[in-house]
Amino acid sequence: MKLFKPFVNLTKSESTGVYTLNSVVSVPKDYALGSIEQGLIEKNGKKVWAVTASLTTNGSVETDIVEFAVPLNQGPTEEVNTVSMVMVQSTMVGATSNPAEDSSTDVDYDDADIDV
Repeated sequence: MKLFKPFVNLTKSESTGVYTLNSVVSVPKDYALGSIEQGLIEKNGKKVWAVTASLTTNGSVETDIVEFAVPLNQGPTEEVNTVSMVMVQSTMVGATSNPAEDSSTDVDYDDADIDV
């Protein structure tokens, strides 16, 4: 299975308080972004808010760099202070693995850049 390491930047809107996870990932030419979901997972024994992006094969359409921004449904709590951007390869049946076990990039809510 191919896994793709995302580069992320977390921002927080000064006016609304909403956190946004910005991501850039390089993917092979025969893959494209399929879906993006978010939710709470457990990773290395702690709770993490995860944004999971699924990649699907797209035939002959060329895709080198995929960029996307995801407003987060969850801000920091006492239990959750990390956001994880997870890339999984999907099939017709669903994701091929557990998002907590895939290559991912983590960022703490405390490290968010403030957007004015």
